[in-house]
Amino acid sequence: LNKWGLEKQAMAGQTKMADQPSQAVAETPLKMKEMFVITCILTSEATCYMYLFPFVPFMVRDFGIVEQDVGFYSGWIAASFMWGQFFSSFLWGWASDKIGIRPVLLFGLFVTIVGSTCFGFTDTLGKAMTIRLCTGLLNSNIGVAKTYIGLVSDATNEARAFGFMSMSWGAGSILGPAIGGLLAQPVKNFPGIFAVDSIWDRNPYLLPSLAAAVLPLCGFIVGIFYLSEPSRDTGRRKRGRGGGGSKKQREAKEMKHIRLEEEEEGEAGAGKEQALHSMEEGRGSALCNGAEDKHKCGEEARRAEQDGRAEA
Repeated sequence: LNKWGLEKQAMAGQTKMADQPSQAVAETPLKMKEMFVITCILTSEATCYMYLFPFVPFMVRDFGIVEQDVGFYSGWIAASFMWGQFFSSFLWGWASDKIGIRPVLLFGLFVTIVGSTCFGFTDTLGKAMTIRLCTGLLNSNIGVAKTYIGLVSDATNEARAFGFMSMSWGAGSILGPAIGGLLAQPVKNFPGIFAVDSIWDRNPYLLPSLAAAVLPLCGFIVGIFYLSEPSRDTGRRKRGRGGGGSKKQREAKEMKHIRLEEEEEGEAGAGKEQALHSMEEGRGSALCNGAEDKHKCGEEARRAEQDGRAEA
């Protein structure tokens, strides 16, 4: 019976250990300096993309486009920037692998500064569309910034890290339209400050363009001093040439990890079965011992009875 109780306790202990969940991995602290720099860059990019939306129909009307075509050409101007990024995103991704992410981001900011400033001087539909298209072609910071965030984070904190990207885009989506709607046509809206026949009168959309260009200028300055090239040998997934092997090698590693987990589960199941088997053996042994003792007691009683009859 004692053996039965000890084996039962051992089995219960093994079952408890097998059923315990694995301990949670500690979260790696975010690299706040890198996240601050990339937040400045992404906020400026979103601002310069959004700032023209409030006034672009008025700009198209000032170009002499008939009223029924204003919406059509306004959409083309607004979409020109993303058309440029659509055609050049793979090229800039390749360039970031070749020469590094830092120079690509800084060059993109410089292009955004120049493109936003030049857009304020446009006086024809063709110039406006060409400037926005070229700005998008020469700048793919949105995609490259995602790679940067992935390289400075790991599996434990990448969800928080990519949250900064959404936050930055949201901030730029607020600042851009606010700047464009407030500062467009300053001579008409602020006659006491901006004189007639001045540069602001001849270029009524220059002021919001310059104001929007200030943000990528600030991002460029911050990037010059604080933006560092991220290492491609850190993080959850090894990135870069020679960093993580081929797709087949990564799949082989994943399959190996799955097999190890299955082996651990099999060992835990085998431990349970062995404990149950030991319990059954102990129980059978106890029953057998009890039966043998009972049989011996019966034999001794019969012998004593026979001895008493012989004496009588």
